[in-house]
Amino acid sequence: MDSFKKSWMSRVGIVVIAAVIVEAISIMQYGRIRGIMKEEMEMRSRLAVNARAQTIEHALDLAETTMHENLHDVRSSMAHPDSVFPAMVRLINDNPLVMGGCLAFSPDYYPSKGRLFEPYAIKQKDGTITVSQIAGPDHDYTRNEEYLWVLEHKTPSWTDPYSFGPDSLDLATYSYPIMDARGDIIAVCGIDIDLSWLGDTLNARQPSPSSFAIMLTQEGDLVTGPSESRISPLRVEEAVSFVNGELPESAKIDFEISKTKLRKDPYWQVVEIYRPDEAFARMRKMRANQAWFILVGMLIMFFLIDRFARNEKKLRQASEEQARIGGELMVASRIQQEMLPKVFPSFVNGSLEPAREVGGDLFDFFVRDGKLFFCIGDVSGKGVPAAMLMSMIRSLFRLLTQKIESPSKILDTLNKELCRSNDANMFITFFMGCLDLYSGVLRFGNAGHDKPFLVSEDITLLPAQSHLPLGVFPNTAYEDQTLVLAPGTSLFLYTDGLTEAKNEERKPFGRSGVIKVLKAFMEGKDPSLENLVSSMSKAAHRFAGEAPQSDDLTMLAVRFAPENVLHEEIVLQNNVEEVTRLSAFVKGFLGKLEMDRKIAAGLRLAVEETAVNVINYAYPEGETGTLTILADTNHQEVRFTLIDNGTPFDPTTVLEADTTLDAQNRPIGGLGVLLTRRLTDSISYTRQEGQNVLTLTKSIL
Repeated sequence: MDSFKKSWMSRVGIVVIAAVIVEAISIMQYGRIRGIMKEEMEMRSRLAVNARAQTIEHALDLAETTMHENLHDVRSSMAHPDSVFPAMVRLINDNPLVMGGCLAFSPDYYPSKGRLFEPYAIKQKDGTITVSQIAGPDHDYTRNEEYLWVLEHKTPSWTDPYSFGPDSLDLATYSYPIMDARGDIIAVCGIDIDLSWLGDTLNARQPSPSSFAIMLTQEGDLVTGPSESRISPLRVEEAVSFVNGELPESAKIDFEISKTKLRKDPYWQVVEIYRPDEAFARMRKMRANQAWFILVGMLIMFFLIDRFARNEKKLRQASEEQARIGGELMVASRIQQEMLPKVFPSFVNGSLEPAREVGGDLFDFFVRDGKLFFCIGDVSGKGVPAAMLMSMIRSLFRLLTQKIESPSKILDTLNKELCRSNDANMFITFFMGCLDLYSGVLRFGNAGHDKPFLVSEDITLLPAQSHLPLGVFPNTAYEDQTLVLAPGTSLFLYTDGLTEAKNEERKPFGRSGVIKVLKAFMEGKDPSLENLVSSMSKAAHRFAGEAPQSDDLTMLAVRFAPENVLHEEIVLQNNVEEVTRLSAFVKGFLGKLEMDRKIAAGLRLAVEETAVNVINYAYPEGETGTLTILADTNHQEVRFTLIDNGTPFDPTTVLEADTTLDAQNRPIGGLGVLLTRRLTDSISYTRQEGQNVLTLTKSIL
């Protein structure tokens, strides 16, 4: 009896210990997945708020462009006061967002019209435009704060939003000073833009029912937000108070925010409000269900232990199966699939087929400044730990390539980070490349991964030097390699799950199988990379037959296929006399493109401003140096690359000049950076092989 009792107690103890272990693993996994989801939510919120701010900035830029493009017409009409009315009609009719426009003349400018004269045009609901002279005793615009501000500063200005008219239209006014030949202001021209669309635009496609977006003025006053039918005004008011720091410290809030400010006047604030707990509700429900599953599993385990206590082999198999079920969660599989690229341009394609619910392979790509950054990797091991390590490496790759182009530097940083937090002693074979989509220059680095295939007129292996995988030794030195691809050349990258795929006779697919599919692809009628990846996957599965997939199957195909590319370059000496050649080069290159003259003029100014700074300051005084400028375009965007051997200097880290300060109080410098950023879409800097490389990119569509 005592022996039976001890045996029964030992079985219960085994079950209890197993339950504690499984629950501890589940809790750890839940915490890590929750952290990953929270980071993803924060990133998506930042992307959403930046996109909404860009939409608003674009609308304001269109309004300013409308003003600038019609200024000549307005000035020409001022020869006679009655000619101003048709000019105002043409001004507001040029932009659907512009609801009205006025021209407030300096007092007594037209003696025949009295002291005050302000022609005003406004769009009616039926689309017609009415004009009138609105100045008079009951409307003295010379007392208007905006009018006085423009007179004093002689610069354009935006008002904060306000309601106007019986329909309470939400408007903002852009005022522009018109000066005579002596520089004296003779009139202030203003256009009113409709902001009624802002609330719906800001709150379109919200990720969750309770998330919403608001816009505030620079001072923190609410401009617009969601409709009351969607979010209560009290909720919006609480969010505004939180953004402005007006909530007491004891106040409890259940939301988080992402905030950005427009990059120029009127400096409105765009804020995204979301509740993390709402996104985690499904995880908590799943966590509760999992606890029930674990409890049921423990009861079944107790039954199995009691039933098969003398059968060690069957008990061990049941325990391994139970551990596998508890370790590989379906939620991890969904998270992994969400991290993979979903949309592929014509010059890249890829796929990942995990051997289990989650895999340890990865691939990723994105385009920046006319360059394609791509990678593929294979984590040692299987299951959730490998998938978690894969997600960390993928996130680090995205983060590092935003500022760094050197594959060796990126691999070195990834390796040190992995070695620092690699208690499980896992490692990753990893290959990454940076392909210039204009010139075909490919820079790549290899950390122990299989060499990619180079598919051109023939099929060869890319001559990639192999180094130790990531996570082995923190002091491993990686190497940059460079190769210029001919147009039409493709790269086929893969993990060993392809070449080591075995059939029922345990024979591997091998490189020979890969080459066979590549040759058939070259001879086929469908040259798309999607067809290549799909054909390779089908061939591997057809070869394996009924044999189970033993490893993750990951493939990535990249092609250098320049379309309608134009390239020119010039080499200048660090001498200000070279500015004439520089100007002629830039003007001549842009003159070959079909693009807006104002965009071309702005881009030319940005390039010349940046180049002159290099000529003047890149080299020590008295030292002779050169500046190489590469101009590239695919007729969708223009890219200028400035290369010099001077002192290392990253202009993207320079703070913009605060133009709100007067000239005496404003520190020297920063205006050129401010100008260049406003006239281009993106600026990036890197130090390559002892050279400063600065890239300016501008869309011309």
